[in-house]
Amino acid sequence: MIRFFYVTVIFALCVGITISPVPAQTVVSTPVDLSAFWNADGWYHYDAGADIDPIVPSNHPEAAGAAWGLDDGGQRVRINTLPANVIPGQVNVTEDGEVAFLLPSMEIGSLDIYYPTGDTIPVPEGKYKYVYIACMSGNGNWPGSDSDWAAIVDINTKEVIDPRYEVNSFKPVYQEGEGSWIPIGIVNDWFWKVPEWVAPASGDPSEIVVDFLTYDGDVDDVLYLWDYVGMSNHDYGQYHYVNGADNYFIYNLPIPAGMTEGTLWTEMWGNVKLSYSTDDVTYTELYNSATMDQVYTAPETGLDGFFPNRELRSFDLAPILAAGNVTSLFLKFEDAAPDNAAGQTNNPWGARCRSLGIFKGDVVRSSLGARLWPGLVRTDGNAPQGGLILIKKKYLLDETKTLTALVMPNNIPRSDPFLSIFAITLGNDATRVEDYMLH
Repeated sequence: MIRFFYVTVIFALCVGITISPVPAQTVVSTPVDLSAFWNADGWYHYDAGADIDPIVPSNHPEAAGAAWGLDDGGQRVRINTLPANVIPGQVNVTEDGEVAFLLPSMEIGSLDIYYPTGDTIPVPEGKYKYVYIACMSGNGNWPGSDSDWAAIVDINTKEVIDPRYEVNSFKPVYQEGEGSWIPIGIVNDWFWKVPEWVAPASGDPSEIVVDFLTYDGDVDDVLYLWDYVGMSNHDYGQYHYVNGADNYFIYNLPIPAGMTEGTLWTEMWGNVKLSYSTDDVTYTELYNSATMDQVYTAPETGLDGFFPNRELRSFDLAPILAAGNVTSLFLKFEDAAPDNAAGQTNNPWGARCRSLGIFKGDVVRSSLGARLWPGLVRTDGNAPQGGLILIKKKYLLDETKTLTALVMPNNIPRSDPFLSIFAITLGNDATRVEDYMLH
């Protein structure tokens, strides 16, 4: 049995600026001014009746006057697909209320996207727990194949033997000296279906007990992933899943002392068997799609877009927590229909889970597109349902030290795939907004 214990040794010290661009909201974060580093044109204006994408040459010295990256792949973003509350050139609160970003001016011909080129970016000096990066990649994922980001890879195991950290990582610089390279990891900025999630209806952050995305690379996921056998990450880490008998993954969610009621929310699909335990020994079935719904069989083609029963589901935890002495809630995901149909393999699908959360009070629903930046449309108009979504990536810093700069990656592939960064923000513990639904 594989057991993972993750210990976080970084402690919170809130340093930042308070930004209140919308009434009744408080967001504490420190946007980084990237105006000196914007080196490509990544937005275009789309006026009614004029479906035209002007080809705007970049004056970046490495572009040699040619259209740069986003234009090459038809990946520029239509400005009019931004929500009304996202104002270019100003600090904008993200709809999840965690941080604020300073977005570029987004004018035709201006340099308003940053392609990392090994620059050292100064930041407002301070002690921060997290750095957030609003970014996208040209073809839905970055950094692409192993050859794009590793110097030597074992041909059999795919283990990176000699990683080129400067290619797929950034490095914090503190007054006390340089920190270690932090891998940016996979950037997947599109979805076949816009994911939904929930937030406290009251806007009170104390009603959030646990709230995270279940995939490798999310800094909160590693705090809760407890055990697994045969678990995989779909499509560069969009979610965890298992197929087949005897495979599973378990999350260990901490329960505050004395808590006697609450609601578990999940975003899961496929043939899911979800069980719970309070001691990681005896498990009780909480949900089984094969018996409570039906057995779902994956089609022969179009698997990436197949979400037969994807929805938000809630489970009342009061019967489990009633005694007030539960300290951990273990959630075990298994394949509810592990046997394949005759002549088929990997069919039907097993359990898929993207989001997990425990909330004390009532919640309201919102989509990822509505919570970050909804359905941004690309130049070529070929974005899947939900459009192109800027992904907010979150990374841990050493908050015991004073951050002065960030050394960005270098040698990013200039064609497909490529990474572009729209904004960077520094922050500490998540400071939610009072009104989650900005749209």
